[in-house]
Amino acid sequence: MAQAQITVLNPTGINRDIDSYELPEKQWSDGNNVEFDNDKTAKVKGHLQVFGTPTVAPYWLMPFDTISTNSWIYPGLAKVYRVHTSGTTTTHTDLTRTTGGDYSATAGSGWNGGVLGGIAILNNGVDEPQFMGTAAGAKLANLTNWLSSTTCAVMRPFRNFLVALDTTESATRYPFRVRWSHPAEGGTVPTSWDASDATKDTGYVDLSQSAGFVIDCLPLGDVNIVYKEDSIWSMSFEGGQSIFGFRQLFSDAGILGRHCVKDFDNKHFVVSVDDVYIHDGQTKQSIVDSQIRDELFNSMHPDYKTRTFVSVDREKNEMWVNFVSNTNNTNAFADTAFVYNFRNNSWSKRDLPYVSFIDWGVVEYVSTTDWTESGDWDTDSDAWDSPLKPSLLLASPSATKVYVLGSNQNAGVSYRAWVEKDNMQLGYPGTKSINKLVPRISGTGSVDFYVGSEMSPHEGTTWKGPYTFTSGVHSEIPVRVTGNYLGIRAESTDDNTWALANLEVHWSPSGNRGVGV
Repeated sequence: MAQAQITVLNPTGINRDIDSYELPEKQWSDGNNVEFDNDKTAKVKGHLQVFGTPTVAPYWLMPFDTISTNSWIYPGLAKVYRVHTSGTTTTHTDLTRTTGGDYSATAGSGWNGGVLGGIAILNNGVDEPQFMGTAAGAKLANLTNWLSSTTCAVMRPFRNFLVALDTTESATRYPFRVRWSHPAEGGTVPTSWDASDATKDTGYVDLSQSAGFVIDCLPLGDVNIVYKEDSIWSMSFEGGQSIFGFRQLFSDAGILGRHCVKDFDNKHFVVSVDDVYIHDGQTKQSIVDSQIRDELFNSMHPDYKTRTFVSVDREKNEMWVNFVSNTNNTNAFADTAFVYNFRNNSWSKRDLPYVSFIDWGVVEYVSTTDWTESGDWDTDSDAWDSPLKPSLLLASPSATKVYVLGSNQNAGVSYRAWVEKDNMQLGYPGTKSINKLVPRISGTGSVDFYVGSEMSPHEGTTWKGPYTFTSGVHSEIPVRVTGNYLGIRAESTDDNTWALANLEVHWSPSGNRGVGV
């Protein structure tokens, strides 16, 4: 009888664009709600509601900290609120301007802005841009010294300037326009936007060299990178009469929509209309080719592609591409994220609770459970983050809730986490049998394993299982499946945590059951 053979699998990342029978050993063929880090495949953390019930449905999020308070601003469509926690008390404060009435934001355009020298800047593309200082009791107000009869699609801070993109001036739209203010002193707003005033460092340019509109911008080092639909430009401070110089960096790439770029490691991560790429201002590289490009863009809802946005989890070295899937017939909010780990160059996928925005910052909240009374805090389903630990915060307008990432469940409900690798030949082209699985797995509770087979690629895998494996109880799983192409799957549907370091697959050519190794 032939000796059993062993294949040790330690896949990192999911590849959906290459036929599974052609995949390298280091990639799974499919999966959901898992992540790849520290050479392990692990169930992701879910989300937990925080801050009670928001006063308005949140459409955007922005951390806004003062010397004494860590808080978050969450705009609705008509009003804007701020939430912060002190001790056991969570407070929601109305920041809506007292002069000018409610806002007229839309779900499609949403909000944007940033923080300039301690001043919060908010903009919705319909109303006048808003600002707010850090003084106690401060509320939003129309941006002082802003141009009359003017709105802009986007406003962002850069150095000590404010930059306005795609302006509408006296009812005339300038979709290629980039305007900048006079530089502001710390703790103040700019004193002028008047480009005709020679005593001020204000101005504008129209980047009309291509048909694409100006969409967004984000600093990269000392340079502001301006993204159009079809090209990328640098905006560099030069001083003198021109103030800023503009240079086209790339003519073969642009951006899909607002909030589709994030920075990391002196680079930008960008989602375009048909690609996801990284660039450093000089060179760029696609990171979805032959991995998930087709899967990602074919999964987007055709009516809501521009509602795609990017988030960054800096603790886990992850970039999230959040989008409305083509199976989402419930609402027009993001229900799916493709996640890129920029340390190990891997892609994964996870479910989202219909969110309009996700941001990273300090999340201080009152937990609904006291860990000193709940038993084993390692296995409890609530989040146990430090009250001052940076985390991802998720805004869900459809549920009128705000969530923090860090729970074993999704808002108190267990969810399915799974990975699979099918159409494996295991280095042997003929018929063969899997006899045993030996998972190297850690965590709590149990994980269900399945084995599958098919005689030829694409005929459809027939799965056998589940074979339940409990860490600390089982050491191996006896199985029996035969075919030319074999598969394995690991999944859980409860609130357990698990991390798979590798998987020994014991197999033998067909007709030879094999012996233990």
